[in-house]
Amino acid sequence: MIPSFGPGDASGQAALHLQLLLRRMGHAGDIYAEEVAGGLQGLARHVFTLKPKPDDLVLYHHGIASPLSGRLMHLDCKRGVVFHNISPARFYRDTPLEHALVAGRAQIAAMAPFLDVSIGDSDFNGAELRVAGHRNVHTVQLFIEKERFAASVADKKKLAELSGPGPTLVSVSRVMPHKRFEDLLALHRELLRIRPQARLLIVGGYEPGSRYFKLLQREMKDLSGVHFLGRLSHPELVAVYRSASVFVSMSEHEGFSVPIIEAMASEVPVLAYAAAAVPETLGGAGIAFDQKRYAFLAELAVDLSEDRDLRKAVLEGQARRLQHFSPAAAQVSLTRALEGVVAPPPRPRRAPAKRPRVALVVQRYGEVTGGAESHAAQVAEHLAPHWDVTVVTTCAKNHLTWENAFPPGEDRVGRAKVLRFPVTRTRNIHAFNGLSRQVFGHGNERLREEQWVAEQGPLSPGLIDHLATTQDAYDGYLFFTYLYAPTAWGLPLVADRAMLVPTAHDEPPIRFGVYADVFNRPRVLMCNTPEEVDMLGRFHPDHARARVVGVGVEALPAVPDRFRAKYGVHGRYLLYVGRLEPGKGVPDLLTFHRKLRAKYQDAPELVLAGEANMDVSGEGVRHVGRISEQDKHDALAGALAVVVPSKFESLSLLTLEAFAQGTPVLVNGHSDVLVGQVERSGAGRVYRGLASFIEGLREVGEARDVMGQRARIYAQRHTWPQVVAAYREEMARIVEETHR
Repeated sequence: MIPSFGPGDASGQAALHLQLLLRRMGHAGDIYAEEVAGGLQGLARHVFTLKPKPDDLVLYHHGIASPLSGRLMHLDCKRGVVFHNISPARFYRDTPLEHALVAGRAQIAAMAPFLDVSIGDSDFNGAELRVAGHRNVHTVQLFIEKERFAASVADKKKLAELSGPGPTLVSVSRVMPHKRFEDLLALHRELLRIRPQARLLIVGGYEPGSRYFKLLQREMKDLSGVHFLGRLSHPELVAVYRSASVFVSMSEHEGFSVPIIEAMASEVPVLAYAAAAVPETLGGAGIAFDQKRYAFLAELAVDLSEDRDLRKAVLEGQARRLQHFSPAAAQVSLTRALEGVVAPPPRPRRAPAKRPRVALVVQRYGEVTGGAESHAAQVAEHLAPHWDVTVVTTCAKNHLTWENAFPPGEDRVGRAKVLRFPVTRTRNIHAFNGLSRQVFGHGNERLREEQWVAEQGPLSPGLIDHLATTQDAYDGYLFFTYLYAPTAWGLPLVADRAMLVPTAHDEPPIRFGVYADVFNRPRVLMCNTPEEVDMLGRFHPDHARARVVGVGVEALPAVPDRFRAKYGVHGRYLLYVGRLEPGKGVPDLLTFHRKLRAKYQDAPELVLAGEANMDVSGEGVRHVGRISEQDKHDALAGALAVVVPSKFESLSLLTLEAFAQGTPVLVNGHSDVLVGQVERSGAGRVYRGLASFIEGLREVGEARDVMGQRARIYAQRHTWPQVVAAYREEMARIVEETHR
């Protein structure tokens, strides 16, 4: 529970990081805020919707003089506080904030008798809690994901803009009196005397009209090289750090100082005034000073910039110190803090059964046209005789809106029991696409990537809560497709008993650090092709053990003339079956087919089967809508060729089903997976543009019978008995080790 949640808010970032650690510990942790800003409504709910159960723990991130402290006291549950420190009122005399700071400390003392646990993000803050009368006090340090501050993340345009002579000092902080920016300007004044081209970059929010900022402006009237950069995007912030010679903090009251560890992660020497929690944060790394002797500090800044041996020694010490601020170290601290307050997640207690109880988790299920969802359904049906399968999914049917289409609760689809949970937030696909354009193609802070996952959806708190609270009901878990929120937020809860079918391909979000837990923490990745494994290795080199399993295919007895008669299809035709949307490459397919028809009078028709989310009209184009399995196999068997236009495929069930019917394929050459399948089978052609599309179609037409024979031979390598055996073997290993 937090007063406000928005971009740039340090307490909000801490709450988000605690949520990640709780997931890794097997607990579902939701964020509730009084105010949610910056489009983050998918990540936080309003505090008035918070209705905890008696055994739940509510952790309140203390905000200065916030009324939420009173609300916390009236909740019928376990209660705790996360304390990020309060600046002393002496820095804000004769301002409205002075009284708020005094009231904030009074609140901390008033809450003490009613709390089950109190958490400070430093020993310094923990000591303040003890002075205020808190009893069960623990330190849970904030953490840094140092890969988010790598040189590759830095905004290249900003790097070029900041290139130039130095030394360059950097300070990152809101411009507030206790940060002592006047001392920073005094240091810069001394530095200019020995290095006239020195620069001072100040990053953080400031109010140009405030009394304090006007004071700073008077101080810097005769100073050159001072730049107030305001708030920056994450890649721009990393560029500033990476442009710096030295990071400097003159603050006289730091409860933790996140910028110090960000500077360490960005490989910038730290020079900081040793006040409050700064010595604790540095832990012997960097350089701390207790006297503000500006001339001496200016010379020291020059040495840190220009003395390579000194700089190297400082950076090596900082790199060692960063280990204390890793997610793993913070998780150890949080686990210790919650012992005796929160019960550990339930575990299976009974002896292993012949039929393991398995939760198959997928974003939607039943009456769905989609590769990953169809894959999940086929696996569920074939494993139902061997496992006690419960499909855990949402009530959604349409992946563009996630509107609830099925009733919540238990259902049965085929041989599998299905448990559906409502989606709490529909998707605005246009806003989502806009967000995607903002975050794709460069590094991001975790907040932005978590926001993207939330907007991707589907958001189903009931599903996540089910995974967290019923871990004794299942022996193992099988998650389908890495991309969506049920996997991104659900898998870490049960990672030690989870298998993941990634259905991954080379697309922008696979590069997000937010998916590291999804790929690195499960017991095994059940991949579809060797190309998928290679691709995962490029983006997530520490991924879990991977096994190429694929999917089985079964060719139903087909009667092509039955399909032709039913849908009025005459002559030769190309066939595509699947979602008809831009992301599947359908617009390019329509363009190529239109140009093919314009050039050749005898060009085949294009038959499209599936739900359309775009205009698919055109000369010689026949849209037959969603079709049954039998109709699909009849259509596959009668096609001249099956076209797979998507650039992004992890397997392509359509390709394998075409092969099983002895039909060659024409595939998009920008997909390594599709290219690999064509090369291994010899049962199709690859196209990368109009010319190769036309040439590939001609070659398929001339050698259709030969390619069809190769297709059937290749399909025989992908049988369900082989696939089922692989899944059973991996789950048996999980069950055995869980009960060992």
